[in-house]
Amino acid sequence: MAGDQPLLPSPRAWEAILSARWARGARGPASGFRIVRSDGRRAIVEVEHRAASWARAAWNGPDPAGAGPTIATRRTWGTLVDAKVWMRRPRAVAG
Repeated sequence: MAGDQPLLPSPRAWEAILSARWARGARGPASGFRIVRSDGRRAIVEVEHRAASWARAAWNGPDPAGAGPTIATRRTWGTLVDAKVWMRRPRAVAG
């Protein structure tokens, strides 16, 4: 799974942001997630395939607590190869 967000969080900040939303999700999967790679606004996160739709629902949108950023997951891949190619692609500059 991969996504963008407007701030430039560190890998630890990504983990904290996603963990808070994961914990707030109702009856979430027992397995967690793993940050594979982050590059400023982008991050690649590994989740079990059965938890992918649940993770999208927990992470997408504004922070339910109102304190964090809005997150939008962009893609889901079956392997990390394509996700890493996506990470290397140039990004459009917001203006």
